[in-house]
Amino acid sequence: MNFSTLEILAQQLIKQPSVCPRNNNCHEIIIDYLQKLNFNIELMQFDDTLNIWAYHGDKKHNTLLFLGHTDVVDPGNLHSWNYPPFSGLIHDNVLYGRGAVDMKGALAAMLVASDNFINKHPNYQGRLAFLITSDEEGTGINGTTKAVESLMIRNEHIDYCIVGEPSSQHQIGDVIKNGRRGSLTGKLKIYGSQGHVAYPQFSKNPIHLVIPILSKLLNTTWDQEKNVFFPPTTIQITNIYTDNNNNNIIPHTVTLDFNFRFNNKSSVEDIKKCIKKILEYHSLTYDINWKLSAEPYFSNPGKLTNVVVNVIKYYQKFEPCLETTGGTSDGRFIAKMGAEVIELGACNHTIHKVNEYIDLADLKLLSSIYQKIIENILLYQQ
Repeated sequence: MNFSTLEILAQQLIKQPSVCPRNNNCHEIIIDYLQKLNFNIELMQFDDTLNIWAYHGDKKHNTLLFLGHTDVVDPGNLHSWNYPPFSGLIHDNVLYGRGAVDMKGALAAMLVASDNFINKHPNYQGRLAFLITSDEEGTGINGTTKAVESLMIRNEHIDYCIVGEPSSQHQIGDVIKNGRRGSLTGKLKIYGSQGHVAYPQFSKNPIHLVIPILSKLLNTTWDQEKNVFFPPTTIQITNIYTDNNNNNIIPHTVTLDFNFRFNNKSSVEDIKKCIKKILEYHSLTYDINWKLSAEPYFSNPGKLTNVVVNVIKYYQKFEPCLETTGGTSDGRFIAKMGAEVIELGACNHTIHKVNEYIDLADLKLLSSIYQKIIENILLYQQ
């Protein structure tokens, strides 16, 4: 079977075991591809993370940025895969491998779309750019956020941004995202008094103390007002554990891990104050540590959104849903630059799973959609 440039490029990227924050040879493959298209390429190294900033054209007119990442999550137990996770194997018109959906397939689609556009319209006005990191699936400390900080210092401007995260649910383009909720993690340790289970009157069981706290946390309405654009702020308890491994001892402490996914109507400080009020009401002795992974962001629909919606209607004969659901994304950093941000990528039902895959028909369609978006943004500027 003869494969197209798009399929071969996606295979090449998937074959690189680029578990975060390593990019292995992914960045070299992308750089080589962009160099052949005469992109200006700058490598931004921050500690253990290499980022690529590349652009073609001039910034006197609009700049359209493709944002992506080459790092993937660990494939886990290799024996659970039907095909080796870094083989990039194609079977029955399906491309298998870690990163096929999240998001090496989209990266290949973006690159080929840009290639086709530049060859078809070599004298277009405007700028086509890429910002690619290898630190999206991990801490995110040395990836897009630092690259954006550097670009903002030099007054680089981005008008429109397409993030290749797998936003689609059932069909390519049925869901696009123009914002994401924030993520706030808490680790709460409640102190009791250790003792023998046969003499509970001489102890204070912290597990018993935490039960009414759990009930209160799970039944609290966190948002002060309704939000048209975001789902409600939610809390999920992710772990409960003690310092005890003996069934005849009342533990000294119990630790509760939890995560908030919060919208732009709830601030970090409001959430912290509410938690503190609950704990103080129950007169507990406790320690709590917080980690803010991401602030929420929202991109007001504008020209890019209209273009994306119309292109999807052209190819798919339906209108996409505009949502802000799901996990965090690096789109939040580009939004700080004043850009209109849209997330559009592959179907997401196999992300981070064993036997991750993308249909070749979806891969080709995604690349065609990207190319049509580029044409509508950069050829018909106002």
